[in-house]
Amino acid sequence: MSYLDRVRRREGALADALYRGYKRMQRVNIPASPLVYGPLAFERGLRRHALGWLARKLYDEPLFRRRCRRCGPGLCLYDGIPTVWGGLILELGRDVVMHGTSTLAGAKVFPAPRLVIGDRSHCGSQFSVSVGADVVIGADVLIANRVSLVAYDNHPTDPAERRAGRPASAASSRPIVIGDNAWICVGATILKGVTVGENAIIAAGAVVVNDVPPNATVGGNPARVVSRRPGRPRHARQAGA
Repeated sequence: MSYLDRVRRREGALADALYRGYKRMQRVNIPASPLVYGPLAFERGLRRHALGWLARKLYDEPLFRRRCRRCGPGLCLYDGIPTVWGGLILELGRDVVMHGTSTLAGAKVFPAPRLVIGDRSHCGSQFSVSVGADVVIGADVLIANRVSLVAYDNHPTDPAERRAGRPASAASSRPIVIGDNAWICVGATILKGVTVGENAIIAAGAVVVNDVPPNATVGGNPARVVSRRPGRPRHARQAGA
């Protein structure tokens, strides 16, 4: 046994004194002088922001744009490049915001699964999409962190087929459509076949299994309408103008 082990165990007066001295040293704090640490804090923040901006503009965003079939100007990525699985077709409008912690997956039983994201929509951190039939997100949609869109089952319901490693059939998938100006709050899940109307709000943690009317707020599991706001969908206003 080394003497360091004896110090850790505080065996003997000297080992105990050394141990207590080491613990006191761990609690020493250097005064944070504004003259010294103010410039250092400014330099650190500037360096982190500058290097992050360069990484996004010179590496992350060009690579992700290359992965898209269509990508409008103004793409903004944070925290790296989203993970894309399968032969997913990506069509992004202008000024879309996404995070590198997102996972976008296309079902292999479809020849061309497609994810469409409209102009100025924001997809938060840990956003996940499972696409079989098309998933279409409108313009000016706000999607918070940890939101999931599940348009495909991924695995069959028959346990024998799961054991055999077979995928779910294409018939198990139905499209998801999210209308313009919708707000999907943190941790919500939207399941296959759902259409979310324009201006709708999906409350935090909601599990949406049925269509959501325009201008409605839904919450719960399964989600139900909890309030409605006055207003008409954008296309109706334009038609009546």
